[in-house]
Amino acid sequence: MRSRRLHGCVVVAALFAQTSSALAQDNTDENTDGKTDDNAPAKVAQADPPAAAPVTVAQAEPPPAPPGPEQPGSAGPSQPGTRPSDDLRKMVQEEVAKMRPKGPALEFAGYARAGVGLNVRGGKEVCFVLNGADAKWRLGNECDYVIEPQFTGRLVQRDDGSNWGVVVMPGLYRTWDSPGPAFNDVPSVFRQVYFFGENIPELAHGRVWGGRRYYDRLHLDINDQFLEIHDSDGAGIEDMKVGPGKLSLAFLMNPNSESNSPAVTNAMGAPIPSRNFAAFSLAARYTDIPTVPEGALQLWLAVDPSSTSPDQKPDEVGAVVPNPDTHVRVGVYHTLNKVLNGSNLVGAKADFFGSNELIWRLVTQQQMQFNNGHTGVDVIAEFRSDRKKDAAGNTATNNWFSLGGRIDTQISGPFRFLFEAGIDHVFAAAGGDPNLIKITPCLAINAGDGPGARPTVRLFYTHGIWNSAAQAPGLGVYTGGTSGPGLQQVYGNATNGGSFGLQAEAWW
Repeated sequence: MRSRRLHGCVVVAALFAQTSSALAQDNTDENTDGKTDDNAPAKVAQADPPAAAPVTVAQAEPPPAPPGPEQPGSAGPSQPGTRPSDDLRKMVQEEVAKMRPKGPALEFAGYARAGVGLNVRGGKEVCFVLNGADAKWRLGNECDYVIEPQFTGRLVQRDDGSNWGVVVMPGLYRTWDSPGPAFNDVPSVFRQVYFFGENIPELAHGRVWGGRRYYDRLHLDINDQFLEIHDSDGAGIEDMKVGPGKLSLAFLMNPNSESNSPAVTNAMGAPIPSRNFAAFSLAARYTDIPTVPEGALQLWLAVDPSSTSPDQKPDEVGAVVPNPDTHVRVGVYHTLNKVLNGSNLVGAKADFFGSNELIWRLVTQQQMQFNNGHTGVDVIAEFRSDRKKDAAGNTATNNWFSLGGRIDTQISGPFRFLFEAGIDHVFAAAGGDPNLIKITPCLAINAGDGPGARPTVRLFYTHGIWNSAAQAPGLGVYTGGTSGPGLQQVYGNATNGGSFGLQAEAWW
């Protein structure tokens, strides 16, 4: 600290000496304090150099230096009108910038969505979801709300260009059917708390992380569907520049879905707390692989085994430790920009659960913009097949097909019109095939001219149409999801219904 102070004093002394020298120059020059001799003739061609800005400790970047020799309108060191004090002032500014501490920086981001609505028959809005489907057409069809503020603290900036910090995201989520007071009893959890270091030269300018985080997420926008989502506790390295692409590796354990893991049971078949079973995942992805101009390939691979041991506790003789099938997932996705004035995604994925179950899917998404970015069009088509063996060894297959899209266009100023329509069809293993059509016209007020501008407030009407097979137990609109019994309570044996309401959404 003493050396820095001494260095600063030397620099300031040099500036003072140089300024005194400048004052002793020809009296036709301007004074360094910006004042001129009243008796001297005016010089039109010579501009007074900008004064050095005062030093502010909280300022992250030094003030801009005067124009350099290569910039228009500036004079080089050997040209008339340039004084040595300009170069010295620039040196002082650079030295002061070096002495300023690089303190922690806090970034604020997040996502929030909330809405209210009624159904046309009376009562709360009910959403239209086909239980045999993996997603829903979500515009005006969300009976829940979520708030996820994210705080990123950058704590250390090293001279090698790396940045180190922490991410904290408290999350609030609730469906309309959750019990308890609607306003005061909203459950909150820490959805993300992890530490990171990024742009590390020794990791091929990649990133290291450890903690609980949203991980391996690949998203279809208008459906809010994740083709890949593997949120978990763990640690890993990611986005290392290896070959033509970026490599990421992670060890994941205690995922957010741990309550769905097979339970250890005692001799009577009742679940018991146990340390004899642990599921984990080894995940890898290789992304940003260039293919054609404006095109890139992504390769995703993970193995989800489990670690087990026999229960040794004397009073738990006969306890059963599960041995589930190892899950292997493989995904291949290709993105292509500048297609129909937008971007295209084509993907294929397979999930293997030993020899007992195979789930595979094909998906494409086309996003387009027109009218100088004031109008957006999104289209999604997806097919998924799920073939599974039951305890008797019989194989049943349930397939699902979905097709739909959304148009979002500016009317005038912040006012917009949206229209979304989609169809979900399940090819059931037995019985009829459930079918659901959802249509939503919507008026919105956005904070911008484009479809992605946020915040936005929407006034919507949603209409659902389903067939009689969609009323059957197991599959259909009357089972599970954010639809389920509530839809049957309102519409009974009807095959169509509607809801209207208001919704606000923002990301930042």
